[in-house]
Amino acid sequence: MSVNFQHLAPIIAACVTTGGIVFQIGKQSERLETLGFKVQAQEKTHRTNSDAMNDMNQKLTILTNDMSHIKRDIHDIKVNMKI
Repeated sequence: MSVNFQHLAPIIAACVTTGGIVFQIGKQSERLETLGFKVQAQEKTHRTNSDAMNDMNQKLTILTNDMSHIKRDIHDIKVNMKI
């Protein structure tokens, strides 16, 4: 039972090609893993910025309400002084 190189060559080529594909998939998965960490870091930064913006918005709303109350009080004082 002899095996010719012509019969053996396609099998070797298929094995080498399969090995190359598996290697390239491994490289791509490593790149995707690296990108995953970057996306998580950006989400954390976005959350931090969002929390800061919400805090500023709440403080601005409180100040706006305080100013409207002060305006109403000043108006009431002016009305009472005219009488």
